Amino acid sequence: MFGPLSVRLAPLDSENDTKQEVRDMKASDFDLSKEIRFSPESGITSFRNSRLLIFDADALGLLRQKLTEEMGLSRTREFFLKFGYQHGYSDFMQMKINYTFDTEMDLLASGPVIHTWEGIVQATPKEIRFDRARGEFYFSGVWMNSYEAEQHLSFNPPATEPVCWSLMGHASGWCTAFFGSPVIAIEPLCVGKGDAHCEWLIQPLAAWGDKARPYLTAYQPFYNRT
Repeated sequence: MFGPLSVRLAPLDSENDTKQEVRDMKASDFDLSKEIRFSPESGITSFRNSRLLIFDADALGLLRQKLTEEMGLSRTREFFLKFGYQHGYSDFMQMKINYTFDTEMDLLASGPVIHTWEGIVQATPKEIRFDRARGEFYFSGVWMNSYEAEQHLSFNPPATEPVCWSLMGHASGWCTAFFGSPVIAIEPLCVGKGDAHCEWLIQPLAAWGDKARPYLTAYQPFYNRT
């Protein structure tokens, strides 16, 4: 339940693809530079069982801007929230399947680590606590150098609402996959609306109230999957 629309998880079939079981990992141990495989012969770059595509940030920024002009802000935001959710959920599955972490907390905290390695943003957690039995989840942190905030401001004046849509989607998808029930990331602070830095806060739907409405609309197709 709450899965992505698609996620590719092929069987591990080589010595280098075996799950890391020599020692349990801390979140900070993860090093994406040692995991990416470049294959000029096939034209495929991959991280474990996921194919990676390398795009210039300006190209994605232009895509975002043109979609906003053609479709409007609400529909474009929904598009990038979905895009980010799929990305975050798939990243989580790759990490859970392929690595053994010291604790569940390390597995959860590896989300900001891989997000940082991907060049999307510099992510630093502030506070993490969760209790599945009680349905409680709280994860906050700071985002620096968000490509999405940079791209928004290269085309537009500061917004009145958070603009790091794919980042919030990634955090929502990652943490929902980890927690096993829907949680939503929203930015209390965002450079794209004039703040000095971006911050994220991830909580269950009920904790957000009406603020969750546009995000819930975007993620509903994922929640409906069984």
